[in-house]
Amino acid sequence: MTELTLAIDQSTQGTKVLLINPDGTIAYKVTKGHRQIISPHGWISHDLIEIKNNLKTLIHTALSHTTDKIVAVAISNQRETAAAWDKTTAEPLALAVVWQDNRAVSLTESIILKEHAHLIKQKTGLPLSPYFTAAKFEWMQLYEPAVRDALTADNLCFGTIDSWLLYILSGGIYKTEPSNACRTLLMNLDTGNWDPELCTLFGININNLPQIVDSDSIFGETTLFGELSTPIPIISILGDSQAALFAENCLQAGQIKITFGTGSSIMMNTGEKQIHIDGLNTSIAWRKNKKTTYALEGNVNYSGSLITWLKNNLNIINDPSETNAMAEAANPNDTTFLIPAFSGMAAPYNYPQLKAALVGMSQLTGRNEIVRAALNAVIYQINDVMNLMYQASAKISSTVHVDGGMIANRYLMQQLANISQQSVLISSIQELSGVGAAMSGKNNHGLTFPPEKIYTANIHQQDATKQVKLWTSNIKQLIK
Repeated sequence: MTELTLAIDQSTQGTKVLLINPDGTIAYKVTKGHRQIISPHGWISHDLIEIKNNLKTLIHTALSHTTDKIVAVAISNQRETAAAWDKTTAEPLALAVVWQDNRAVSLTESIILKEHAHLIKQKTGLPLSPYFTAAKFEWMQLYEPAVRDALTADNLCFGTIDSWLLYILSGGIYKTEPSNACRTLLMNLDTGNWDPELCTLFGININNLPQIVDSDSIFGETTLFGELSTPIPIISILGDSQAALFAENCLQAGQIKITFGTGSSIMMNTGEKQIHIDGLNTSIAWRKNKKTTYALEGNVNYSGSLITWLKNNLNIINDPSETNAMAEAANPNDTTFLIPAFSGMAAPYNYPQLKAALVGMSQLTGRNEIVRAALNAVIYQINDVMNLMYQASAKISSTVHVDGGMIANRYLMQQLANISQQSVLISSIQELSGVGAAMSGKNNHGLTFPPEKIYTANIHQQDATKQVKLWTSNIKQLIK
């Protein structure tokens, strides 16, 4: 009988439950989406009760499809999304504020926080931004009545999604780990613990935050909502991007992976060294056996969500699979660029006030050209981040590992190879976040399977540079 790890990958668009073999292959997987709750203000929220009910359904389905033994649980998750729940009942106190949401921008623009922006960057490796979780927690304390009441009653738990999942699976264990905690603006990179000074700046009581432990700790035990008669250990938690880095076997300094999801994460392992580059985020990849591995990261807010926008808002595609052929059929003389600043622009621009725009349109511009502009926008942003990373180390790998739902798009992957002038290695497994969390918990290396496909550049460097210069000039004109 095979011993399987049940991996929960709770992402922005939905929840996956994977049954993982000891070698990292997937024995079974099941997925269920959840609503993206968009307010009239453009705020983006998730219903934690909906996610919990989906998770229960998925676990039941997965367990009914195997006779093998489930021996452990691992968790990967969307990272900067903020949750608040009742310490006693574990019931959510408000909708979760999604990482893409910038409702707390007025708080991060306050005089007192701006005065401490340098200190925040120095301690956390992150810029002062509504993208990260601390300002979301502060906003919830100010504007969600149930959160305020719980704070007054000393009955409040704040956390990222991993902490909430652990809490409801384990019956009240309140912990997190560094790959998630380092993305809150509340954790000190040097100490690996919550920083009292930062908590005070954001008005957060440190007692309302989970304990930070190693990423491969035994976090607790679970019966998976009563599905199992005997509890099994929860052996690993990692933020989704870091979990994918581990699964891609990017365990040495200088190795880069890109995860294409709702947004995109470009992450480089920097080993035991913290590297600080303006425009990028210094983060923790994982902490195992008290040893910390650091990472340099840039995040693109809109990748897969751009395709959702094309489908649901513009109604110019019926299915994401259409975008490859449409981009390839676009008029090569069209000069349309999409600047996807629907909630500002993240690294390397860090300009949350910027608005989205289609620029350079002409009579040549039609559905195909707009689709191509959307795909190109993803690649241009990723390339900007990678160019900053090249400044960070002389040990940069000449290959880039990629994973996520968009890697099946041939146009997108070829454009990545063209613009970056790098070899692009396509993962043979899309669900790398869940796999990475499971393999990390087993104290294993990442996947050693050969890539499914390798893309290499088919345009010259000067042609790639010309495209990038046009992209950059369009953004600079909008920022003026």
